[in-house]
Amino acid sequence: MKQKAVKGIKKIWALSLSAAMILAGGIPGETVMAEESSGIDHSEEITVTMMTTEAATQQFPSEGYIYDVIKEKFNINLVVDPIPASDYETKISTVLASGDLPDVLGGVTSEKIAQYVGTGMFLNLSDYQDIATDYFDLMYADDRVDETKKVEHDGSLYGFQKLEYYRVPIASMIALRMDLLEEQGIETPTTFEEYYDALLKIKEAHPEMYGFSSRNGTNYLIGAFAYAMGTGGFPLFQTTRGMYYEPNTDSYIYGPTSENFTRVVEFLRQAYEDGLLDPDYASMSKDDYFAKLSNGTMMSIYDNNSFIGRVYNVALAEIDENAYFDVLEPLENEDGEVRSYRYEKDWPNNNTVISSRTKYPERVVELFNWMYSEEGMMCTNFGEEGTDYTIADDGTIVTSQELLDAAEGASDVAAAVRGTLALGLQGMAQYVDESLDAQITNAIMLEQGEKVTQWTEEGKITFYPQWPPFTTEENSRITEIESNLNNLFNQSIDGFITGRTSMDEWDSFVESLKAQGSEELEQIFNDAYARLQ
Repeated sequence: MKQKAVKGIKKIWALSLSAAMILAGGIPGETVMAEESSGIDHSEEITVTMMTTEAATQQFPSEGYIYDVIKEKFNINLVVDPIPASDYETKISTVLASGDLPDVLGGVTSEKIAQYVGTGMFLNLSDYQDIATDYFDLMYADDRVDETKKVEHDGSLYGFQKLEYYRVPIASMIALRMDLLEEQGIETPTTFEEYYDALLKIKEAHPEMYGFSSRNGTNYLIGAFAYAMGTGGFPLFQTTRGMYYEPNTDSYIYGPTSENFTRVVEFLRQAYEDGLLDPDYASMSKDDYFAKLSNGTMMSIYDNNSFIGRVYNVALAEIDENAYFDVLEPLENEDGEVRSYRYEKDWPNNNTVISSRTKYPERVVELFNWMYSEEGMMCTNFGEEGTDYTIADDGTIVTSQELLDAAEGASDVAAAVRGTLALGLQGMAQYVDESLDAQITNAIMLEQGEKVTQWTEEGKITFYPQWPPFTTEENSRITEIESNLNNLFNQSIDGFITGRTSMDEWDSFVESLKAQGSEELEQIFNDAYARLQ
């Protein structure tokens, strides 16, 4: 079985082989210790300790090919202590509070870095930029530099951020039962008005069906529609936060107090009245949601394409082979705009930091920088060439059938394969290539991913932006204000959606939100954003 071809892989592999030949002085693929010409003395064998998180879906072995390569190439014994993800937040907080860090700490959020950077316990990577050239070249490339500035501290970087080389493009989009559109002779909707009218017409023919619902409560539902409709808040990625970045004003806004927010509320309110919004939307569990999508009860969903192609369509086909969901191109809103979000580029909340107390800062920095090189990327994502994978004549990567067979029956085959070798995002990889997911996933997910790429290039979808960096005092105040706002918002919003509360009371509700600090919250966000300019 072959993986999805990765753009430029032939060139990349050729460069990797060239690098290997230079380092080895001969046979391609032979792993040898880095040249002393790097200016770093590798003659002393050293041990480097690392604590990181172990995902529930993927084991993190502490020995194997990657560790052997690191030993042979850098003369480093890397000793990894993987902590179960369910315990990691507690463990990492304890370690950071004590200041007793291992040489390397993985799985550190940007917020944690900001919280502790002032203690001096993290190595300033910018002081070692001449050693970490691969990493810094990626972070300050044109496609990343704006987001990189958001994770700087006084102009410096303190974490090796997990970066994206390749992954199947994923975005939250409206997916509609296309077989029902064909059945009713309805043109594919291009605006929110047309989408709503299509749902009404299907409802007329299938009164037992609902137009849409939520798999994660009211805020998740609002966050799905808000930005696309011309406002924002409660994005699917952070459903407890009403703040969002508004590109039209180049500022941060608390969504529920913005002028356009009533569009979302009135849209959902009308859908509830017309029987399009499932009345159980606020309390529906993920299992209930899945059941309704797979038994033909739901006309459309607003979700990411990994669920649409990989989960919902597979289940729906069991009851009707002609039934299927497909994504709609992002819809035009009342302003004539087309805009939508996809998941963040890279993994800004998954960082590897180095203790400032490590005895070997240059060698540890060199090691992790190597993981962003073409050679290191291949090794940490795919393992050993000739054993774990081969390169086909057309440049595609062919994963060992033995590895795939061993993972057969696993709930996540890709994670099972990578887990045996400490590969990928949940393993040692820092520059992540998820081509294996493309090899084994549902074909329609790949097709929809190609559409996400196309719509991103056309400017209809953008990567979800990171928050600006906040001071410790700002973070404390943000937490306090957001808690108050969330309590008030969550107590009241369903009343407006279900019609129990008149829309005549909306302006009063907005004033109540402002009284709880929404304007101060906006000011904090925009002050932090201004510091980046």
